[in-house]
Formats: sequence, C-alpha cells, structure tokens
Amino acid sequence: MAAGALVALVCLFVIMGRLGSGTQAGVGTVVYGLSLVSAGLGVELARRGRTRLAMMAIILAAAGASLADALP
Repeated sequence: MAAGALVALVCLFVIMGRLGSGTQAGVGTVVYGLSLVSAGLGVELARRGRTRLAMMAIILAAAGASLADALP
C-alpha cells in the first residue's frame, strides 16, 4: 500500500510541475495521469486485501511513469 501511495505522489507532483510550468500538456502528462489512476487503484486494492492485483496495478503505474519520461 505504501509503494502505491509513493508512486501516486510522484505522479501527482510531476503532473503539477508540468502543468505549472506553462508548457503544453502533452502525451507524457496524460500517461502520468493514467499512472496516477493505476497507482490509486493499487492502493485501494491493497487496502481491500487483493494484494496480487494491487501489485500488478502498482507495477503498471511505475512502468507507465517511466515511459512517460520518454514522451513529449
């Protein structure tokens, strides 16, 4: 649950930084948003005891956040 919350916070801070910088929100920002949703889903699944699904959602969120750095 803590790992999912950490990934979600990182995604949230990056989204705020990208939107606050005044540049256009590109595909990378959208991918960060989807990663934020996936990490939040992972936290909720972990809270309900669905640890395997939670880990899959958190890994997907971390991979999406890594991919978003390569996108404009």
